[in-house]
Amino acid sequence: MPLAFVALACAALIGFAAHRASLCNVRAVAEIMTSGSAQLLWSLLQAVLWTATLTGVMALVFGIAPQFAWARAQLAWSSAGGLLFGAGAAVNGGCSLSTLTRLADGDLGMAATLAGFLLGVSTWLGVLAVGWPATLTPQASPWLRWPDVAPWVLVLLLAWAVHRTWVLVKLSAGRRLKALLIVPHYHLSVSAALIGLAAGLLYATQDAWSYTNYLRVRLLHAFDAASVPSAWHGVLVLALLGGMTASALHRRSFGWRWPSESAGWSRHAAGGILMGSGAAMLPGGNDTVLLGGLPTMTGAALAGYLSMLMGIALVLVVLRTAHASMPAVACSPAGCDVAGAAAPARSIPGDIRQGEAS
Repeated sequence: MPLAFVALACAALIGFAAHRASLCNVRAVAEIMTSGSAQLLWSLLQAVLWTATLTGVMALVFGIAPQFAWARAQLAWSSAGGLLFGAGAAVNGGCSLSTLTRLADGDLGMAATLAGFLLGVSTWLGVLAVGWPATLTPQASPWLRWPDVAPWVLVLLLAWAVHRTWVLVKLSAGRRLKALLIVPHYHLSVSAALIGLAAGLLYATQDAWSYTNYLRVRLLHAFDAASVPSAWHGVLVLALLGGMTASALHRRSFGWRWPSESAGWSRHAAGGILMGSGAAMLPGGNDTVLLGGLPTMTGAALAGYLSMLMGIALVLVVLRTAHASMPAVACSPAGCDVAGAAAPARSIPGDIRQGEAS
């Protein structure tokens, strides 16, 4: 099977699973703040562990060296970028994949988010004009950096993967794979495994292909501030969006919708600007950090992701301090529900208020 076809299938699978899952960083932080549990956050980290496990097997067992990840040489850029991106995601009501999944469902407010994202990325031109040091450096895979420790780390990850596989087998309850894939909403462990394994194959064989990084490079290249983006990465982004669209059409959740509040357009655009500015610093959004950065086990990726969660939390705390009602996000391994009455539309991020599978 040609590698290109496998890569396309993996990108489409990530899109399909993201559309049918409840994995979202904004909702993960809201769950911790309102319910005191961390089911969503644990599911996101499971996806990272699946990615790390698969790339470890490919590197140490099959000798396939994973592609380099890229990070700013100065840790402060990763921290500041993560903080800005997280704050923007909370204002917008969803992170990278959530924005695309809602757009695939016909939420036109997400078009304002993407426009704001590009505008936010363009602020990086000012950083370059000032001449602040912000060098991108390649981050080698931990399987190459730690040759003595790596086999033992892989053994632990494989033990974890065997346990999670047994859990998934029990969840299947004898149902066929096709029946499991077309259910309207995925179990958190199922979505984590699908997204993590597909991302692992892409991480091992492709460069920074994520859509936030692709848009960043595409825009900066137009101003001669970045190298030419890979056309193949653009195809992978289309496959990602195609997987989301296929899920929306199959689930019959598609329908053109305008923002539900008068200030919705400006809120989404403002959130997109912050997300774009943060993505330019990191570089890339939370999709890049989760599925490409954290598996490298570098300080830049960890600082970026923790700062991202902090940025989301800060905005949600501000909303709560302003007496904006926040419905509790209650999650179990099977999925998440939003408890309580709907909050005022002006105050609550869309994916928290609506309880979407994003």
